[in-house]
Amino acid sequence: MRRNLCLLLVAFALSLVAEGSASAASWGPFGVRGGFAVDGKDNGAEIFEGFATYQLPWSLRSKGGWGVSTQVALTAGTLSSGDDRGFVGSLGPVFPIGNPDSVELDLGISIAVLSRDRFGGRDYNGIEQFISHAGLIYHFTPSFALSYRFQHMSNAGLNGEVNPGLNMHLFGISWYPEK
Repeated sequence: MRRNLCLLLVAFALSLVAEGSASAASWGPFGVRGGFAVDGKDNGAEIFEGFATYQLPWSLRSKGGWGVSTQVALTAGTLSSGDDRGFVGSLGPVFPIGNPDSVELDLGISIAVLSRDRFGGRDYNGIEQFISHAGLIYHFTPSFALSYRFQHMSNAGLNGEVNPGLNMHLFGISWYPEK
């Protein structure tokens, strides 16, 4: 199952790249973000990642820009806890709600893959995870924004009874390509 999930994620990401090469304006924002565990447990769990989003054609926006749009987000980064460090990557839909010229509510859910299932003495019970998030994006200019998100990662009970979730605060910087 792990191999199939990884192959599915790679195939989907490559299909987005192939589609995006015909229309570069469909990619963005791009950025980096980092954060830390909410509860202070997990030996100081931290995450640092880069991300890219692909704009899907479905949106509902007023002439003034207010509304909702659809995107697919792709992330790659590192999760660390104690002396343990490993890869974390995710892929999933994102729904920015608000105005891309001022403030947006950022909601999403992703399928995630970890390079290992144990970090800092904590067993996440498998490398397959799900990430859900809610956050705010503040657009300073049409090409630059800062963001905050609250993120929850867990295995959703798919790998047995143990389902140790990880709640995190993340802060990010986004760059938007010229339109």
